[in-house]
Amino acid sequence: MKSFASRRLRNSTLTIAAAAAVVAYAWWANLRLGRPDFVTGYLLLGMILFLALYNLRKKLPIVSWTTSAGWLQAHIYIGLATAVVFGTHVSWRLPDGWLEGTLATLYATTFVSGLVGLYWTRTVPMQLARVSEEFLYERIPALRNQVQQLAQQVVLETVRATGSDTLGNFFTTRLQGYLEKSRGWYYWLKPSSKLRKRLLAELTEVTRYLSEPERQASEQLFSLIRRRDDLDFHAAMQWRLKMWLFVHLGLTYPLLLVACMHSGLAHLFAGGTP
Repeated sequence: MKSFASRRLRNSTLTIAAAAAVVAYAWWANLRLGRPDFVTGYLLLGMILFLALYNLRKKLPIVSWTTSAGWLQAHIYIGLATAVVFGTHVSWRLPDGWLEGTLATLYATTFVSGLVGLYWTRTVPMQLARVSEEFLYERIPALRNQVQQLAQQVVLETVRATGSDTLGNFFTTRLQGYLEKSRGWYYWLKPSSKLRKRLLAELTEVTRYLSEPERQASEQLFSLIRRRDDLDFHAAMQWRLKMWLFVHLGLTYPLLLVACMHSGLAHLFAGGTP
């Protein structure tokens, strides 16, 4: 069984070789006063169509040319190769005209979103794996509510049992809003553990003034603060992957449609012959 490094080297070598062959063909065709733009255009259209089929392959696993991992590898390397084919097709210049400009913009944004997705799908799972527990995205709101209710119950029972409101005041002024409200948009764009660390430090300071029963309750609050932060982190990172996929697919199909329009018009103005 080939190692990941050897497969990556093989796939990278094949991709570079194929891209170099396309560039060499275009150079050769131009020397012979040919029309390499038709060949590279059809090649690019076929590559984009193949890339779009990957989503269908995920939805219909019975339609299998190879394994899902094999499809993914093909999707990645063919997607990267489209940059060279596209550049060759437009002769490495900025397209003019509204249709060509729209097509170039759609391609560029789809390609960049693919690069972003490639990075995120490689890094986000590793970041989530460092969290103490895995959470299903759909269950996170209910789990957040459980954390909030449990924290409130712990504090109320402790205040009633001890008659001291020290822990209750801390909960009301510092923890209640944190547990009840969703994080702001900045956290969703760039999740961090700053608030978690600050609350844990403040709770640690408060424990100096607590009785033994209150200290036992504060240990539960420590755990619940960490759990809520883990839930928020999972929610933000999983949302990132979901939104990226939505945007990437939302760009792919308009790109395919405009590419087909461009192909038809290119034939029309060329007299129907390459």
